[in-house]
Amino acid sequence: MNLSVKQYASTLAVCGALFCAAGAAQTNPQQSYGPQFSGKVTSAIDPKTGDVKICFKETGLKKDTKVSYVAKGTVTASYACRNPAGKCPPGQDTVIKETVTASASYQADKYGTVSACITLKVPKVKHNPCPGPMTLVLESVRWTDLSITDVTNKLTAAAYPAKQSVNFGSCPGGK
Repeated sequence: MNLSVKQYASTLAVCGALFCAAGAAQTNPQQSYGPQFSGKVTSAIDPKTGDVKICFKETGLKKDTKVSYVAKGTVTASYACRNPAGKCPPGQDTVIKETVTASASYQADKYGTVSACITLKVPKVKHNPCPGPMTLVLESVRWTDLSITDVTNKLTAAAYPAKQSVNFGSCPGGK
């Protein structure tokens, strides 16, 4: 189909006008969809402590709004009693398995965004079961079901990866 320059210019002008009208009619996607976690919610374990950090970005918030968050995960922490020779005799192990949460509140910036990290701490043993000269050592930590919840807007997202673990080698050569 051959178009004259005038027809081509008219067609181009109509298409341009439609494109501009469509763009002007579209509202800010963050506002039209409301609060949402943007990208992946990530988790990373500290190889020295076993604590896990959950990081996130939430968009679509009203600017300067205070938002409350709860990070959550299930932890299994294995402790052992180590003697002065560096060995861990059997029968002295302590395993803690519980759900751990940490809360924080942040204020959305002028763009309606919150970017932050919340750390979940490995629980400590309440009573040291180690007799005599033995010391309590953390052998391993395993986190599962890691997630973040925007309590204010009732949104939850799983962290990636949702499982993290570390083995400290606190009892070399076995028990």
